[in-house]
Amino acid sequence: MSKTPLNEENKELELTEEVTKETSAEEAKDEEKGKKGRKKKKPAREKKSKIPENETEEERKEREKKEEEKKKKKPKDIKQATKRLIKYITKYKVLLVVVAVLVVLTTVVSVLSSLAMLPVYDVLEGVISGTDTNGEEAMKTIAKWLIIMVAGYALSAALGVLYQRLMLHVSSYTLMNMRRDLFNHIQGLPLEFFDKRKTGEIMSRFTNDINRVSDLVSSNFPTLISSVIQAVMTITIMIIFSWKLTLTITVAIILMFTVVIVITSKCSPLFKAQQKAVGEVNGYTEEYIKGIKVVKLFCYEDKTKESFSVLNENYRKIGVKANIIGGFMAPLMSMITRVNYAIVVVLGATLVLNGEMSVATLITYLDKSKSYASPIASIASTYSSLVSALAGAERVFEILDTPNETDEGKTTLVRLIKNALGEDEETDAEEGRYAWKVPENDGHRYVDLKGNIEVKDVTFAYIEGTDVIKNINVNAKSGQKVAFVGSTGAGKTTITNLINRFYEIDRGEIIYDGINIKDIRKDDLRHSMAMVLQDTKLFTGTIADNIRYGKLDATDEEVIEAAKLANAHSFIEKLPDGYETEIRADAVNISTGQAQLINIARAAIAGSPLLILDEATSSVDTRTERLIEKGMDALMEDRTVFVIAHRLSTVRNSENIVVLEKGEIIEEGNHQTLIDKGGKYYQLYTGTFEME
Repeated sequence: MSKTPLNEENKELELTEEVTKETSAEEAKDEEKGKKGRKKKKPAREKKSKIPENETEEERKEREKKEEEKKKKKPKDIKQATKRLIKYITKYKVLLVVVAVLVVLTTVVSVLSSLAMLPVYDVLEGVISGTDTNGEEAMKTIAKWLIIMVAGYALSAALGVLYQRLMLHVSSYTLMNMRRDLFNHIQGLPLEFFDKRKTGEIMSRFTNDINRVSDLVSSNFPTLISSVIQAVMTITIMIIFSWKLTLTITVAIILMFTVVIVITSKCSPLFKAQQKAVGEVNGYTEEYIKGIKVVKLFCYEDKTKESFSVLNENYRKIGVKANIIGGFMAPLMSMITRVNYAIVVVLGATLVLNGEMSVATLITYLDKSKSYASPIASIASTYSSLVSALAGAERVFEILDTPNETDEGKTTLVRLIKNALGEDEETDAEEGRYAWKVPENDGHRYVDLKGNIEVKDVTFAYIEGTDVIKNINVNAKSGQKVAFVGSTGAGKTTITNLINRFYEIDRGEIIYDGINIKDIRKDDLRHSMAMVLQDTKLFTGTIADNIRYGKLDATDEEVIEAAKLANAHSFIEKLPDGYETEIRADAVNISTGQAQLINIARAAIAGSPLLILDEATSSVDTRTERLIEKGMDALMEDRTVFVIAHRLSTVRNSENIVVLEKGEIIEEGNHQTLIDKGGKYYQLYTGTFEME
């Protein structure tokens, strides 16, 4: 199984490589899919008729590339996407039934209202032919039927407005549920899911894809129902008026549906590809807007423009192609309708001359023969939108179908207090001590949470066959400080990621207070530890809110105490609104060092017995680092601490310093022991060897 490593191991931005990878949307292939694609192409080589003779290596690669792109553009299971979307919509069955009834009434009233012209034409025909000489009576009859027709159209319009408003409610609730399910599901996905995808591409599912579904639910579904009813009623009326003329129209109807089927079959994969292209454009845009400082620093504006133009042009080409093919629909339908109308006029006139049809009936029939094509064209147009929307829905369901990270842990974290008999019992009170509740055959047992960690023969690989760490053994007793030192990519952050189960161990085990971490529920495991990452991440909200991420029910006093411990209190007090200062997007209104101090305060307020500091002081200056270290001494008291640091001055007081190189431990001991040894740590500390 393939996994993608987190970026903590390598913080250098390899912009040139990233831009080169993205200069063509066609080259942005998933590695695993590429492997599968190549396996599938082997049988194709056996079909001699499809492979040109004397094919060069370049021609073969180009041919295989085109075949791979064709496979990517094929839609998956549209029927399945439709069924799943219907499940969301049918949660509001009562509203849907009301909407369906209103749509039917609207269409029926509209079609029947148009028939009010038939008696009007009859009266006019009588007046013109001289058979009806009572002009006053004729005017009253005409006025009566015109009033009925106007009233019918008005009623139809009112019913239409009503069902559209109701359908908007169904649409808004449906999309709200889809967004909620998508967002909630994303919270449970493993980190490797996000490592393999760009943020913008994921965001495209929430915006572009969901919006297409919105159009489908709010307008296309009612339009489809209305068009089908209108088409059926119109053709039925035409058959009643003259089945002979309607036979000629049957050919036109068959031609129209043939056009619809052929064109939509060509458009479906293009709409799917269009949705994918939108995601690529969004992903690229978001990535480089976030990294705009680096782009400007390295004067890469022209290169990023060029790369964006390639993606944008790819999106344009796919969109144009889809719309050109879809654009054939309207003119072809119009041509068929007009030719058929001319034929009906000639045949209808013949029936009138033969006395088989009145002029009034012919005029009404001709009116219907023009309007029957409208609902069919609407069905065709709606179907195109339907396919596009289902392609978007399919992309949403693709994420919803991604399995959440598995958690088979049964051991949970609880609080204990002594009862009147001196026995341990669980409590929700904050003064209770933390303990592991370990299930056993005859019940359970409690193990006090101390923070003892034992890493035993652990081997792990993000990509199968390429071990990142190999046979690592590290022991950390409660209250000890263990430091990991080594070059970038040596495996330091990977070890801490395995401790909190961001990834699962391939071989070996990690024991926490005598319990295998695989037996501990992930939420409880992570609740028992606090972590300060190298990347500072603050969220929109006040500074106090951001510190409370470590303890949601923390009081104002606890927030201030944690800030003092992290030496953040002094700068926070100087801000205009103090702890109520609003953090803007990506914390642009405070410095990087200040943001990291808030991160450290967040870890301090958690009060966890296990603390992980991943380059926690790399974003602050030397003076601030010394202030933080003073606060950290108090923070780390009676806690197990894992420290990852490039500045070796920050790890001198560690009880155990582990030196890693290429995923293996090459040295281990305290500062003085390693200095006396004169090995790699000595070289790093004295500056005779630089970390990469």
